[in-house]
Amino acid sequence: MNAPMESPALTRFRILHDIVCCPITKTPLRIVDLNGLGSDLAPGEHRRLPAGTVGAFISDAVNRAYPFSARIVSFLDRDALHTRTGSSDPGLTARAQNAGGEVKQSVQEWYDLFGWKKNEQGVYYDTVVFSQIGPVGHGLYELMSHLSILDRLRGGQFVLDAASGAISPPEKLAYSWFYKSRVCVDMSVTALLEADAKLRDWDFCCLADVCKLPFRDETFDGAVSGYTVQHVPESQQAAAVKELYRVLRPAGHLCILTEVAHSELHELFFLLLRAFAKMLKVLGLFRPVQPPPPQTGNERPPLYCVLRPLSWWRNMAAELTDTFSIESLRILTKHEFEWLFGSSDKPAKCLRLLESFLPGLVSRFSPFCVIDLGKPA
Repeated sequence: MNAPMESPALTRFRILHDIVCCPITKTPLRIVDLNGLGSDLAPGEHRRLPAGTVGAFISDAVNRAYPFSARIVSFLDRDALHTRTGSSDPGLTARAQNAGGEVKQSVQEWYDLFGWKKNEQGVYYDTVVFSQIGPVGHGLYELMSHLSILDRLRGGQFVLDAASGAISPPEKLAYSWFYKSRVCVDMSVTALLEADAKLRDWDFCCLADVCKLPFRDETFDGAVSGYTVQHVPESQQAAAVKELYRVLRPAGHLCILTEVAHSELHELFFLLLRAFAKMLKVLGLFRPVQPPPPQTGNERPPLYCVLRPLSWWRNMAAELTDTFSIESLRILTKHEFEWLFGSSDKPAKCLRLLESFLPGLVSRFSPFCVIDLGKPA
């Protein structure tokens, strides 16, 4: 008698099974289909089984099952199901659940209820607030800065996109060009549903906490974290960076794109640039194209954010590796760029040229930097 055929979803997630682990204990996980999950669940847990579940990763170390649908797996505490196999340490589980919970929930709600919702033009509110729509002016400036890290993402089996969001702006899709599988991690299911629609068949979406990643040591050939650490609870930001570095393979690069605490040098640079731009306008040599006012559609709620100075990032990088660099990503914020240059393209190109030629020097007064952490082979 022939054995029943395995579902395509389960076959697909077997690829991910090779690299995942328990987010709490870092021990291996079992993979089961829906029938196997049903026999493993503790009494009363069947009613919590999410609709569309086709299987689960099971941690016998902490009596937990992490369910997955056809496209998304959840490693979050809130979605974990209790099983009746193995033994667990309740104290360990409780400590993992309580760490920074209120801040993380507030950030998740900001993106679920606002950031990854769309306005009447079909644009994410996150994009409206933090980016300029379209590849002009600041939008072009941002696009070029994001693509500047591609030479560090050299290809391989897996690339990690930590706190991927909805993969917006779209140029971030380029980060997986040279990899067989992209693994997007985020705490927002709204974000991952949007991201999944843009991914390839052998890419994956995982609901997970960046402070306790569900991946084995030295798993990813490359990793990117865009504007993530600044929204992690202040007391856990160092732990988040260490987690991202832990899962990086030797010879790989971890690129952290982040806003840093603004320095006095930045304020001085902006004043000088402001005076120069004003002089050009008076002489009639430059007329900026003013961007349309942002249409957010509703009031912008507060978003938790703690920016670290450049010195903190240097110390953090030096603690992990001798192979690191800190370079300028963008010299100006969105507000500063638009205030000076509107939607003009030439200033964007000139600024990127300056940042490319003197990345280390310019980083000293840049509000946005890329922290490149290499892991020696």
